[in-house]
Amino acid sequence: MKIVYLASEVAPFYKSGGLADVMGALPKKMQELGHEVSIIMPKYDKIPLKFLEKLEWVARLESHGDIFNLVRYPDDKINYYFIENKALFERGRVYGDYDEDIQYAMFSELALRFLKEINLQPDILHCNDWQTGPVPYFLNVRYNYDPFYWDMRTVYSIHNLMYQGRFSKRSFERMGYYINDRNDLNFMEIGIGSGDVVNTVSPTYAEEIKYPYFSEGLEWITNHKKIYGILNGIDVNVFDPKNTKGVIPFDKDHLDKKKENKYKLQEKLGLPKSDNAMISIVTRLVEGKGLDLVSAALENLLQYDAVQIVILGSGDKFYEDYYNHLAWKYPDKFKVHLGYNAELANEIYAGSDMFLMPSRYEPCGLSQMIAMRFGTIPIVRETGGLKDTVKPYNVFTDEGNGFSFTNFNADDMLFTIKVAEGIYYDRPEIWEKLVKRNMELDFSWDKSAKEYVKLYEEAKSH
Repeated sequence: MKIVYLASEVAPFYKSGGLADVMGALPKKMQELGHEVSIIMPKYDKIPLKFLEKLEWVARLESHGDIFNLVRYPDDKINYYFIENKALFERGRVYGDYDEDIQYAMFSELALRFLKEINLQPDILHCNDWQTGPVPYFLNVRYNYDPFYWDMRTVYSIHNLMYQGRFSKRSFERMGYYINDRNDLNFMEIGIGSGDVVNTVSPTYAEEIKYPYFSEGLEWITNHKKIYGILNGIDVNVFDPKNTKGVIPFDKDHLDKKKENKYKLQEKLGLPKSDNAMISIVTRLVEGKGLDLVSAALENLLQYDAVQIVILGSGDKFYEDYYNHLAWKYPDKFKVHLGYNAELANEIYAGSDMFLMPSRYEPCGLSQMIAMRFGTIPIVRETGGLKDTVKPYNVFTDEGNGFSFTNFNADDMLFTIKVAEGIYYDRPEIWEKLVKRNMELDFSWDKSAKEYVKLYEEAKSH
């Protein structure tokens, strides 16, 4: 098949979240399976210079009196295309501008036009999140009259239903599209309604979004459109405990080296060298990630438990200020690093004993998979992809690979952490077995990519 992926971010060119990781890894796996793969994203000035300076001009189009260029990054296996328009995409930042609707509506329109301009005729257009929600609609209402587009089918992927792209109708009307009698648009709603096939990034989340608590007002469409759930994978070559920058190499047969990573991390962060349980969190500091639960329980753990706790992330000032205060108050037990540092994140995954992820909602989650790849035991709330990847350990049956709780409740989370601590301290042989069990799990894209092939075949049958 010929597959074109459309997304607002793709690793390693630009990343703000899990979407970039997926778009960095899934297309590579599809290419390995023998498919012809292209990717189109906006050309931001935030893309590192080492990539920008290698871009090659491919084509030019005019739209609404403005010039758009298509440029290509040279690669032997995947066609990486970028749509260039300085006014729309080169602003020193990527998201949050007042005219995001115009930015991504124009991106969606120009992506379709450039396909014809360069004679790229894919079987599948795989659109991702609200930024590309207009693509299936534009294809259906304007380009279905052109034989060049007749055999193209769309797959629309929901990576997080919380972010829907709600705007006025100005962007569509500006381009001559008249969609409805309402005064507003919802880009994700348009993508779900117009896509030939729709999926989201875990089986559990596909079911959860049928309910108002998770659907963010779109339950009327998530209950009537079939939505498939395919669990994301991780790039196991990027996240490899035997070969990751900053990490002392180790595997399940050399866990003494994992302990060395812990000591190295303690030294780097200014924590005392200790075999006490180290609990880590790597996340955006926002409410949806369960930070209210963490904040409610944190001081209890620091006061009464033999633990060290490390947080890496940035976000809401309320959390940042509180964690800075606790780092000052408990300098030998708690450290927070505000911002994001990929190398430090990998050192935390490798050096920690437990990884805490108590999300209120989590469409898939990649951090828990990365942590398990590095032999760090997850403690999660049972939601979305966390429920699909972490099975609670049962001491009587010896089943499971982590620890979990159901209710979004700080006391339940605290109890679960203490259960994990009990096994860590009192049953080290079980703990070592869990570490090895997690390191043997396969979270690669191999299985998920094959499921996407089936999804693309389903779309082609429409």
